[in-house]
Amino acid sequence: MDKIRVLVADDNNLMREIIIDSLAEDEQIEVVGSAADGTRAIELIREHRPDVVLLDLVMPKTDGIGVMEAIREDVSFDKKYPHFIIISAAGKEDIVSQALMTGAEYFFMKPFEGTALVKKIKQVMIGIQPINPAMTMQNEMTPEEKETDLENMVTNLLRSLGVPIKMVGYKYLRDAIILSIRDAEALLSVTKFVYPQIAETHGTSAGNVERNIRYVIETTWQRKEDPKYIMKIGQVFHNITKKPTNSEFILVCSEWINYHMN
Repeated sequence: MDKIRVLVADDNNLMREIIIDSLAEDEQIEVVGSAADGTRAIELIREHRPDVVLLDLVMPKTDGIGVMEAIREDVSFDKKYPHFIIISAAGKEDIVSQALMTGAEYFFMKPFEGTALVKKIKQVMIGIQPINPAMTMQNEMTPEEKETDLENMVTNLLRSLGVPIKMVGYKYLRDAIILSIRDAEALLSVTKFVYPQIAETHGTSAGNVERNIRYVIETTWQRKEDPKYIMKIGQVFHNITKKPTNSEFILVCSEWINYHMN
């Protein structure tokens, strides 16, 4: 079996050494290069054609987003691009979303377990699509880290389903899924509990929340034949052939997240 060829790009020298040392312990992985800035990372990716790139977002010269964009636009790769796994201390929702939109397949928050990183590298190589972009194992997380992990998981799932992030209903739908995971009874009364609570948070009406969620689901469902989303939609909504109602969509997504959290 050929080794998985990995390139590491991080401007922190110590972090690069830690990552490389972690990977060296696995006989199936070979580190083919390392870079301390984004411009050098692009050069090495073009030179070595690695299977997986472990990429920091904040780097000198060219940031991680710029690295992914440069490689995706490079016609010499002939659509056979490396798998990008982000390793970063920046875990805000907008940053995570932008990274996933640009081509990242997973988002690890520093610090992280080396064994978890090795496992994820192998998963992306065999085509397992990640849902959870958290870096630490659930049972090792603080309550604050678990909350951030949940939010990132929901964000990642919605992005992979093709839910348009710029639509107002996206943030309402995201909040509704998070609420239903926090409180399973919320789904028993979406109209009386979920919509009003989201409306209060965003300074709008419950009716407006319901309409915008319904519209964003309709838009998402129209994308179910798009090759970029068809696999993930089929995986998550495998028993639903017609457009789901708001409650059905929220329920299915909540159950999916709960399953992958446990």
